[in-house]
Amino acid sequence: MPELGKDPATPSLWLLGAIGSLSPFAMTIVVPLFPMIGLLFAETPARLQYLASAYIFGLAVAQPFAGILSDRIGRRPVLLSGLTVFVLSSIGLAISVDFQAMVLLRFIQALGVSVGTVVARAVARDLMEGESLLHAFSFMSASIGAAPIVAPILGGLMGYFFGYQGVYLLATSLGLGIFYWSWRSIPETGISAQNTLITQQGVTTLLKSRRFLGYTGIFGFLQATFLSFVSIGAAVFDDYFGIGQIGFGIIWGLMACAYVTGSILLGRLTRRFGSAKLTLYCVAILLGLGWLAFIVQSLLGITMLTVLLPLAGLMLVSGVLTPTAMLGAVEIFPQISGTASGISSSCGLFIGGVFAVISGAVYEWGYIYVAFVCAIATLCVALSWLLVRSSAH
Repeated sequence: MPELGKDPATPSLWLLGAIGSLSPFAMTIVVPLFPMIGLLFAETPARLQYLASAYIFGLAVAQPFAGILSDRIGRRPVLLSGLTVFVLSSIGLAISVDFQAMVLLRFIQALGVSVGTVVARAVARDLMEGESLLHAFSFMSASIGAAPIVAPILGGLMGYFFGYQGVYLLATSLGLGIFYWSWRSIPETGISAQNTLITQQGVTTLLKSRRFLGYTGIFGFLQATFLSFVSIGAAVFDDYFGIGQIGFGIIWGLMACAYVTGSILLGRLTRRFGSAKLTLYCVAILLGLGWLAFIVQSLLGITMLTVLLPLAGLMLVSGVLTPTAMLGAVEIFPQISGTASGISSSCGLFIGGVFAVISGAVYEWGYIYVAFVCAIATLCVALSWLLVRSSAH
């Protein structure tokens, strides 16, 4: 199989990274706009969260269908159609003067961009194998991890100079650029005469596979480990340490850098330890960090040191494990890699969202309960790994 970017007929890793990272970029670029939109539309902070939840719900609903369609009618038409919906909804958001319409358009925007991560993984799986495929997934994971670092910074600057309209026009421009790049470079890789029959049976096949469920669980509960913190992170830093949103943004950016570092190191670590041993080591370290953090914070209290050190470790290990889990979920059944990518991504968002809601609910009792929820998530990662191990052969 050709290595991505080496053959003129195949897309570059930079394009696949851009396609995959557009979704988290568009999700987080609006975060700095919430105070501005609240003032302009006279909305409460609780209602402003609909802009985020509508987007997440749109992704979770659409990704399985995006994967199934990409297996049935092909990667290229699904990708280009989804990007078109993303661009049109972004234009609608830029000219919107009604908050309820903006929430609906955010949902539609997520429906469109949901194709990005799903198709990027499926195309890589179609064209690559072995170490090259692992490298592609680690690169895409690093790109997805970098997007939430860059997006809020650009969103804040664009919002300051051009208002919320400028932020959505920036999203429109990026969507148009990626659409044109994809139209020029993305080949059709996943369509065959048997695809209709294959995808009719594909969902059942995946849901019966312990290996697929295990890797999907690893991916989902990894999201839960840091989403448990992100959902209340700004409040924690303000309530416990007197650090405002800007300070939290800087610290969280450093945590995201740890995640990106882990993704970059994945290839080197895999060559040294092998994929199976590396996954075992990372799961053990993740489990140890999660429960050690809870125990130490219970004994020594909530301090900057007891919060940030284990969090940085969790992010670093997640950067190594996440692309491994993403790849494991889609490589089992190559004929339905799009379906597998869509279902695993959707389940990951759902699991992470549930843990984020739980963390927000228990935080009123104290941060130590959030640390316990995070520790539970690391235990679920280990149990998911055992499910993978039980089907290793």
